[in-house]
Amino acid sequence: MFNRLKKYFTVYGSEDTKRIFQKNEIESNRLVAVVMAACGVILIVAWILNIFGVFALDKARMNTLAVQGLFELAFPLVLYFVFKGQKSWLKYVMVICLLLVLTRLFGALNHNVILIMTIPVLLSSRYFSRGFTYIISALSILSLFIGTISAANSGIVDLNFFPQLAEGSNVIIHGTLRESLLAFNTEPNEILVRSLIHGFLPRLLVFMIITMIAVLIAQHGYDMVIEQERVSTASAKVKLELDSAKRLQTGVVPNIFPPFPDRTEFDIFAAMYTAKEVGGDFYDFFFVDDDHLAIVVADVSDKGVPAALFMMAAKILISDRALMGGTPAEILGFVNDRICKNNSAEMFVTVWLGIIDLKTGKGIAANAGHEYPAFRNRQGEFEILKDNHSFIVGGMENVRYKDYEFALKEGDSLFLYTDGIPEANNKDHELFSTERMVEALNKNPDGSPEELLRNVKTELDNFVQGYTQSDDITMVSFKYNGYNKD
Repeated sequence: MFNRLKKYFTVYGSEDTKRIFQKNEIESNRLVAVVMAACGVILIVAWILNIFGVFALDKARMNTLAVQGLFELAFPLVLYFVFKGQKSWLKYVMVICLLLVLTRLFGALNHNVILIMTIPVLLSSRYFSRGFTYIISALSILSLFIGTISAANSGIVDLNFFPQLAEGSNVIIHGTLRESLLAFNTEPNEILVRSLIHGFLPRLLVFMIITMIAVLIAQHGYDMVIEQERVSTASAKVKLELDSAKRLQTGVVPNIFPPFPDRTEFDIFAAMYTAKEVGGDFYDFFFVDDDHLAIVVADVSDKGVPAALFMMAAKILISDRALMGGTPAEILGFVNDRICKNNSAEMFVTVWLGIIDLKTGKGIAANAGHEYPAFRNRQGEFEILKDNHSFIVGGMENVRYKDYEFALKEGDSLFLYTDGIPEANNKDHELFSTERMVEALNKNPDGSPEELLRNVKTELDNFVQGYTQSDDITMVSFKYNGYNKD
């Protein structure tokens, strides 16, 4: 029994939700303070109206009501500002004091202000505590009863309870309500009984409905916060896992530059920017043997975690098979068949794979549906090389890929990329395009690989102007320095 009651009065479910409920309580206290200030204004207006005879209430009694009510409103408001609304006990002081003031107003003005008795109950539901709402509801029902008795004893009664003071005779009332009742010699006990039966009980029924609604609102608010915290915790856990996956993905591609400081035959630099936490693009470069360097740039058809997992598998297959020897076409053919055998996700990957002989600068490459590479000789500018395209990797089995040869001389450069660059768009949905990419490369075509990538990224950022990145972006720049016989 005690545990069940404790559950009703639980303000927060756990330490994880404590901060949220405390913030909600502070905001609720602020709302109650605003309502109390508004009630103070209403009380002052009622006081003034009574002075001018609008309400049938003894002026001395109204004066007492106004002074007491304003004090009962001012006291909790002072506490609220002193403690900045941050004490948990403030809600009891504020709402109960407000209830006392409203009870006085209801007792004095009765049917003119009947709806104000629902205010504390509705405010209590804002704290998302069923126990607190039950307490305030019970006190409000008691106050409603006391206010009804007080009004009846004062002669302030709704005449709808007395449609006929004598059978067959209609009564037209002149003057104040109290004077009219006394003029017909109505018994005070009859006034009280009729007030309770015809006034209090219907109001009690409506009040009970409002109480039920308030309790449901409090419970719904409580459940909503708990669910929000659960979702937030789950999201934080997923984000943590995605961050770990991103670090893992970043770790599996070369990211320390220069990667081979003892090799002077070439300079290489790469960068990858994922559209989501993890992406489907990847690049790789590694030595097949002492004199041959393999370079890979690839783009998986999907994005996010599925693409990242697919990317990891494709990268491992390509690098492992390349170390076994063979041309790029042979390597991609092997990888394609292996992927197609276990490709339930029906994803594919575009790949550019090249192997460069560092002694001669001669290279052999295969393009599996990937973007055209950009080449530059040392005396010219970057140009797009429209090489032979083969089918994507992972699309279907037994694909025959085609090799092609190229030659690099001392000072020549090679730029590889994914479609996230030419297909990047700005707020007007205009594409960055391959042409703009080449223009960015040719701003300083003789720059280092790192400078080339920086120029492209700068131009791309200036073009999109903060527009959301919809695709992964990957770039690799390779510059051949010539073979050093020493």
